Amino acid sequence: MELRDLWYRVKTLTRLKQAERELTEEFAFHLDMERQKLMSQGFSEQQADEEARRRFGGLTRESQRARDSWGIGLMRDLASDVRHAFRQFGRRPAFTIAGTLTLAIGVGATVSLFSVVRGTLLRPLPVAHESELRVFWHPYDWRGTEYDYLRPRTKAFTQLAAFSINGYALGLEDQTVTTLASVVTAEIFDVLGAHPAIGRTFVTGDDRPGAEPKVVLGYRLWKNRFGGDSTIVGRTILLDNKSVTVTGVMPKGFYFPTPEVEMWRPLNLDPNDPQYRSGWLAIISRVKPGLSEKDVAADIRTMAADLGTQFVYPAAWDKTKNAGTQTLREYLQGNVRPALLLLLGAVVLLLLMACANVAALVLSRTADRQPEMILRTALGAGRGRLARQIVAESLALSTTSGVIGAVLAAVSFGVLVNSLPLRDGLNTTLTLDWSMFAVAIALAAVVGLFVSAAPVRSVLMGDLKGVGSERSAQGLRGHKRFHSAMVAAEMTLGVTLAAGALLLVRSVAHVYAQDTGFDPRGVVTLDVLSPRGMAPDARVAFINTLQERARSIPGITQAGFVSRLPVRDGGWQGTVPIESRPDIAAKDAPNSFFRFITPGYFKTMGIDIVKGRDFTDADRNGALEVAIISEQFAKKMFPGKDPLGQRVGGPEGRWRTIVGIAEETRLFQMVGENPFCMYLPTPQNLQYAQLVLVAKTTGDQGTAMTALRNVVRDVDKRAAVGRVIGMEDVVKVSMSDRLQLRFFLSLFAGLAILLGAIGVYGVVSYAVSRRKAEFGVRMALGASSSRVMREVAGNGLIPVASGVVVGVVASVLLSRFVATFLYGVTQRDVISIGGAAVALMLAGVLAVLIPGFRAGKTSPMEVLRSE
Repeated sequence: MELRDLWYRVKTLTRLKQAERELTEEFAFHLDMERQKLMSQGFSEQQADEEARRRFGGLTRESQRARDSWGIGLMRDLASDVRHAFRQFGRRPAFTIAGTLTLAIGVGATVSLFSVVRGTLLRPLPVAHESELRVFWHPYDWRGTEYDYLRPRTKAFTQLAAFSINGYALGLEDQTVTTLASVVTAEIFDVLGAHPAIGRTFVTGDDRPGAEPKVVLGYRLWKNRFGGDSTIVGRTILLDNKSVTVTGVMPKGFYFPTPEVEMWRPLNLDPNDPQYRSGWLAIISRVKPGLSEKDVAADIRTMAADLGTQFVYPAAWDKTKNAGTQTLREYLQGNVRPALLLLLGAVVLLLLMACANVAALVLSRTADRQPEMILRTALGAGRGRLARQIVAESLALSTTSGVIGAVLAAVSFGVLVNSLPLRDGLNTTLTLDWSMFAVAIALAAVVGLFVSAAPVRSVLMGDLKGVGSERSAQGLRGHKRFHSAMVAAEMTLGVTLAAGALLLVRSVAHVYAQDTGFDPRGVVTLDVLSPRGMAPDARVAFINTLQERARSIPGITQAGFVSRLPVRDGGWQGTVPIESRPDIAAKDAPNSFFRFITPGYFKTMGIDIVKGRDFTDADRNGALEVAIISEQFAKKMFPGKDPLGQRVGGPEGRWRTIVGIAEETRLFQMVGENPFCMYLPTPQNLQYAQLVLVAKTTGDQGTAMTALRNVVRDVDKRAAVGRVIGMEDVVKVSMSDRLQLRFFLSLFAGLAILLGAIGVYGVVSYAVSRRKAEFGVRMALGASSSRVMREVAGNGLIPVASGVVVGVVASVLLSRFVATFLYGVTQRDVISIGGAAVALMLAGVLAVLIPGFRAGKTSPMEVLRSE
């Protein structure tokens, strides 16, 4: 076909009404010319009209020939089929709504979740050649001394770079705000292969003593806080009340190490700085081109061995053991793959249920229209024409569902992203790709073709022998087998989804039942960044004043400070020598995390002092240095001894006297092994500028948070407030993977039960409608209503029970996919799988009883009259 012919056909199709009008006018013109010619030859007007029509031939036939010459007959027929399909939908609103919404839910959920999977697992990271980037083992445990030692010794990697994360107070014209920054070595952007949008990044020496303070801004911070001012490069801004020069701005979409980081500052790798010998850095590098994983692993082992010759490590963080790397994607996103794939699998099951429902509806609708199709066949319609009509109706239904599903995906995408276990602001990097709308419609079209296969096959095989044969035993058995298979399949899929949801529900309940060691109810928290550079006495006064002002707020009963919140934050850790345990060498000394707190913290959080005393205002700088240890610390390190009065080494090597034992508290996660913890009084340990204010309130938490913000600004305008969150929400965030999986699987399970019930109801109701005449005759001959009801219910429950049994078996086999997310229940938990089976069985029974009850109420007189 030439391009000109194709263009003519497309143009004709787009102006079809005009083409029809022009065709009618052209035929009228030729007919009139012939009429005038005959009249000039002596014919009367009536004779001329009749003769002209005879000579011209049948207008209908000639018009059709002209239309055929346009070459758009097939497209016109398809358009006609689609219009006819929508007219049919209007006559059957219940069928249309059930089929459309059923499929739209399945398509919308599939597209929305696949967009998340594509964004997290498939979309490239904002760095060059991400597969070459590796993060070294023990992230955020590396010291500046170790970094400098390894730099010249690596063979499999290009230049190394180190980084960490820190909070800063950004001074603006009218306020001070907290901002998260990544402190990095000068080589970081070269290693990442990232380039600034304007200005420059860092150069060699920017991370060494004597360098001028510099900063590179993130695109979002530059836009939101500085209005996208292109002259920002070279200007100074205030960070922690110190002037820092802006050297560049990174492009939109770039982030490292997390999207929450808004700026980058050079490290100060000063051998004279105590922080140079503290473990708080992560190391990243790029594999040299052409090297295999075997070469990389060999070099890593060599580096680990070299570290062992230079440094002495405690057993808790011995870098000579278990050395390895992880890809940048694994480091940034964590192990989200199992959760996402589990949810995607659940959505696929839901989509299959929707397909089964629509397939049963379409087949039922086609069977009900057999008299119509028989009549159309008698009028000359071929099998292909009837099959095309069925396909057109199915595609019209599915495409409409696809459009609605795309709208549902767009509406639900944001909710879905915010509810998934994505950490460190990664949800802000995900967007709904508009190409997904095309995918939604294409997916729906494929489903439409699939569900039309069975009725089309029936038509093409000539299963239209008459109304009598339509009700023949063979025809009924064929439809019954198909519908029974659809019901059983839906029940199987529904039980599988419901079992997974119940496993997660019971697992989360077990996690919540764990004793966290603190009471989160009514506790609000604020990250407070005090001005850096404060003198020790001034910082103590700032903390004490803020704490007293917080306690004076109406509704707040307790308040205190802590350096790191439980189950949310990491923290400073180190080895702890014990004066009375000379048997424990330095290398074997216990490892402990440190928490710097003020008096009042334990009472605010509901943490009990099981022995000894709490800190008091007397535990200030210059007084006897003291510590409180956790129960596990006391139990394992002082077996058979009283820990009170014993001395342990603190984070800076100074001896501290144990004055109390605190209730064991979950530090990082709700389940798993809990590390040792040592609590130290903040006035004796002022290393941290950033602390967390915790307050217990009996009133509205939102009101308390606002009041606490205002108090911080009133006490010192240079101080900045960061995250503000309730402690109960902190606990929920720490359980986000389980909670969100529970939510979505429960949602999908609820939809599965609903779809299963709709499917069973539709099939049984369809069977009842087809046998209405039979039931009327039987009841006229003496059959009771209860007998008819029992027969309908019995026939309907057979596929339901079969599907439930198969679903139980499938749940047992597939439960291993949720085993990673379970706690306190086995993957083959009888209560969960049994509960799912009971739920689907009850839904099936209810769906069967409604049409069964209707069948039992059949009026023999009405049926006989209609027949």
